[in-house]
Amino acid sequence: MHIKDVNGKNVCILGFGREGQATLAALERFAPQAEVTIADANENIQTAPGKYWLQIGSGWLKNLDKFDVIIKSPGIPPKPEFGPVKDKMTSATQIFLESVAPTGATVIGVTGSKGKSTTSSLIYEILKAGGKNVFLVGNIGVPAITYIAEATPETYFVYEMSSYQLMDMSISPHIAVVTSFFPEHLDYHGSLAAYMDAKKHIARFQTEHDKIFFNAEWAGAAEIARESKGQRIQYLQSECPIGLNEIQLLGQHNLANITAALKVGSLLQIPEDIMFKAVKNFRGLPHRLQSLGMQAGIEWVNDSISTTPQSAMAALDALDGKVGTMILGGQDRGYDFRELAEKIVQSPHIKHIILMPGSGATIRAAIEHTHHTALPTLWNAADMKEAVALARKNTPNTFICLLSPASPSYGYFKNFEDRGEQFRSEIQE
Repeated sequence: MHIKDVNGKNVCILGFGREGQATLAALERFAPQAEVTIADANENIQTAPGKYWLQIGSGWLKNLDKFDVIIKSPGIPPKPEFGPVKDKMTSATQIFLESVAPTGATVIGVTGSKGKSTTSSLIYEILKAGGKNVFLVGNIGVPAITYIAEATPETYFVYEMSSYQLMDMSISPHIAVVTSFFPEHLDYHGSLAAYMDAKKHIARFQTEHDKIFFNAEWAGAAEIARESKGQRIQYLQSECPIGLNEIQLLGQHNLANITAALKVGSLLQIPEDIMFKAVKNFRGLPHRLQSLGMQAGIEWVNDSISTTPQSAMAALDALDGKVGTMILGGQDRGYDFRELAEKIVQSPHIKHIILMPGSGATIRAAIEHTHHTALPTLWNAADMKEAVALARKNTPNTFICLLSPASPSYGYFKNFEDRGEQFRSEIQE
């Protein structure tokens, strides 16, 4: 549905977080005659008095059948109430893609269980350095629907796409990138099969004129790519023409992200020397293996973006045995931490593990059930203040204290950025 087709209709914005607010702003601009109701479980939602209807609090999901169009925010998981109105439901992602399609703008969608943020940012930096009119949108930054007016035949949108955004789509980007695939967000999707099906939407609706790049080292990424009717192009970490000693990113895994970005840049005819310079100048993203420097003889590394056991293991690989203390734990989504536990107890210098509420108890059990006699000391911390105090007291000089929680932040912090900023703040205290 083009956003202008919403004009004059009775519309419900389901969820009024960042994307819901951006959707309202877009409707005000492109569909000013729409009658808008904002539905959210939060009873403290506020808008311009008398301008919009509010359906908030315990009754926020009632009478959805009265609306012509329901625009669901990606953070809202599937619910029984959605079944009878599924034909009326859409998303800001779907509206954006359908609205910019007639303009000839190019959308580059990037997804993956890990690596999508860095890969999206690298593609953006390469295209910007190559003189393209490019916007970085979606899961990594400003909601894409904000930029509908910017779409022209010369515009490129690098769109980081989460499974939440992909699951309701019936249109795919012209160029797609799949960086990896492993179990994640199963509490939201309900099963691994449903999570995989959501990811497949990045490829499922491509035409024979479209292209999808996929990391061939992940069987799941290859399976997603097979959904595409377009050209399927594999890449490997070993193909990266730039060495780790030439970049400012930590970890071998970033070579795969760079390879993907270079392949997209080559497709769009960015000269190699420009691409290489952009990659070498790229400093990485906040909260992603971000060194906060030395303090009290300890190097503090913020990897708050780590929300799965796999991402925490990648962080340990990237830091190459230099970690003395690790802070773990957060929202418990039922992950299997056994492989991470084995990696921790086999790491030569990790002497202290600080466990945060939620999944911290499960991680403790996984470590204690390993078949190793010499385990790191396990500490419980009620909050970030206590966690940093324990780390400052126990981390050996010159070693790293790594915040890589292996769990989402929700329920304990606003988001992973808030968790990382609290880590930084406590260190500076």
